[in-house]
Amino acid sequence: MRKRYAAILFSMTLSPAAELPFFIGTRSVRESQGIYLAQFDDATGKLSGVSLAAPYKDPGFLCKHPKKNLLYSVGNRPDGTGSLAVFSVEKDRSVRFLSDVVSGGQGPCHLAINPEATTLAVANYGSGNTTSFALGPKGDLSAVVSNLRVEGKSVHPQRQDAAHAHGVYFADGHCFMPDLGLDKILVMKVNAATSELQLDDKNHAATAPGAGPRHLAFHPNQPWVYCVNELSNTVTHYTRKQQVLTPQKPLTTLPEGYAEKNTTAEIEVHPNGRFLYASNRGHDSIASFLIDAATGELTATGQCVADAKTPRHFVIAPGGAYLIVAGQDSDSLHVLSIDPQTGKLTPTAHKLEVPAPTCLLFW
Repeated sequence: MRKRYAAILFSMTLSPAAELPFFIGTRSVRESQGIYLAQFDDATGKLSGVSLAAPYKDPGFLCKHPKKNLLYSVGNRPDGTGSLAVFSVEKDRSVRFLSDVVSGGQGPCHLAINPEATTLAVANYGSGNTTSFALGPKGDLSAVVSNLRVEGKSVHPQRQDAAHAHGVYFADGHCFMPDLGLDKILVMKVNAATSELQLDDKNHAATAPGAGPRHLAFHPNQPWVYCVNELSNTVTHYTRKQQVLTPQKPLTTLPEGYAEKNTTAEIEVHPNGRFLYASNRGHDSIASFLIDAATGELTATGQCVADAKTPRHFVIAPGGAYLIVAGQDSDSLHVLSIDPQTGKLTPTAHKLEVPAPTCLLFW
């Protein structure tokens, strides 16, 4: 009875709501002008109402302030300088540009804010460095506080000739950063008072040579971390004890026998902690995995081909019943339904045209 009651409570927390607003980061190509806003019906899976929310150049990845109605984006200034912008979001979902600062590197591609809302970190892919910024009491941005880069390379002659920071993730007073160029997940201590990052050399986790770690997903209630490897098209499960990551056997994201060009992109654990998904660019699909409740071990369950070319990003809708795929090169979004028992994905008829989408963020 206790388990059943808990299941009912969990179902209630993921119950469908009315139409939900979400923001869309884009690349500034094919008439894209910046950050867009759309609506999602969590009961039916329908997408609607896309409109330009805020003009900005290359707002590739977005995040929300944990305590305020502020939206942050990496991007570029008109002269190509990597930047970090902050916008206010009003009750009517209108968006107002407040300010931006230089990101401290080239090609900023990912950002995150710590739970204390004191520090924002940015991964700069082009220059391979991770930068941090202090957040003021109103959510305003400082200049660069920390600028960290680890020298090195790995085995891929074009993609791994130097460091390429690709993501930043806060957990337990630390920042975890997968570096595609080094084949490492770097660990940094975070000073919540000063927003300084300090490399924790003892706890770096190495991946297989040529894997190219890109993004991470943390299990909602267990010490398990999952990494999607862009170059080897695999997902690796790590057990985490404090800040030490211990890798398990990686699993492919592709169907058996597939030999065409492909790179993976995004990874996410379902809110129920039972399913994991990763996107394939080339096969243009979302790979599904079951998560063992006792060990965190993954079991591959197949791929769902999405009607979205180059799925650079996807997001699981708040109700847990749908997954929205962003097709960067098809200028579109496509909704897939999630089977609540198996996690299997099924294409729906719900689609929306959006120019060069690269990030989806529910508000």
